[in-house]
Amino acid sequence: MLGLSEDLDPADDSLTVWIERYLDLAVRGVRSAEVAAKIARHLQRFATWIAGGLGHDRLSAVTVREVTAWREHLAAAGNLGRDGTAAPMAAATVNNHLAHLSALFSWICAHATAELLRHGDPTKKVPPLPLPAPQPRALAAAQVRTVKNVVDRIETFHELKGRRRRGAAARLHAHARPARGRAIVYLFGTGLRRAEVVGLDLDQLEVAEVAVLRRAKTVRLRDVRGKGRTSRTVFLGRDARQALADYLEHERPGDATASTTPTALFLSAASIAARRPDGRLSPRSINTIVGEIGRLHDAQTSDPGRKLGVLRPHDARHTFAFELSQRSGHNRAELERRLGHANDRYLRLYINPPDDIAASYIEDL
Repeated sequence: MLGLSEDLDPADDSLTVWIERYLDLAVRGVRSAEVAAKIARHLQRFATWIAGGLGHDRLSAVTVREVTAWREHLAAAGNLGRDGTAAPMAAATVNNHLAHLSALFSWICAHATAELLRHGDPTKKVPPLPLPAPQPRALAAAQVRTVKNVVDRIETFHELKGRRRRGAAARLHAHARPARGRAIVYLFGTGLRRAEVVGLDLDQLEVAEVAVLRRAKTVRLRDVRGKGRTSRTVFLGRDARQALADYLEHERPGDATASTTPTALFLSAASIAARRPDGRLSPRSINTIVGEIGRLHDAQTSDPGRKLGVLRPHDARHTFAFELSQRSGHNRAELERRLGHANDRYLRLYINPPDDIAASYIEDL
């Protein structure tokens, strides 16, 4: 290997080898399985990029120029659709890739010989992409009303229909879990993030008995694990309590099969052969559930001002944050406590009103 000491194993100049060492010694078993998988995926993308562009994966050949070129590639064509079409990657996602690559090279610099990286860490001089100004995504009051209306009638959208079903008792599609979908939407309305909903366990619910849950006025989710290893208590409103009680009574028992260890609050349908061994929902499943409710909503309304386009889990969090900000008099401490966020950039975003409210402020000025 050109430029390396004769006593070095040639494998020591392999980017792929160093990535595996890093993952085994510093990531797997240290970070959650989901985060470790994401880091591995991002680093493998870089290794593939280097091997494809240079014809080899030598660690000593990674320069600032190569890292910069990879950043620009991700920004221009980092996403591949199901049809193989390349599309730009969001700036925040590109920066997440760069952060994982930077952590890798910081670790390599601390453990490898100086001859492998003679010019130092190649990621240090590659700045992240500037992020666009965050946009408020809170739903307008009219949209909130119609979303709740659709969610309250969600069973009717999952019923089997057709000539054979006329006059028969209503039956749902095999994988349909409307009560679960309703409960998830109302939980997002308490300020939870998608990852927090996925990670919820049944024992975090202060009151798990259905009868007590229906009549209780104060119910909490304890130790909700958020970003940065934070945890907080989340209070459940009336809609969330009733929706959770319906799910726990009518749907969850049938999905908590003997073949699983059903500690998760929300479970995949037992009829799905490919579900996880523990039955826990995946983040992608959450996106699908919420997105489908958004599509049903838009199909039910002809008012352009009420249409959502795409409903995302975070939209409900923004709506909750705006309402909390209004009712608490923009109390920063309360926003931090209930949202699990201390970043000024995002706290300011959460207090921004939806467009219809912002427009009404200046209508008569």
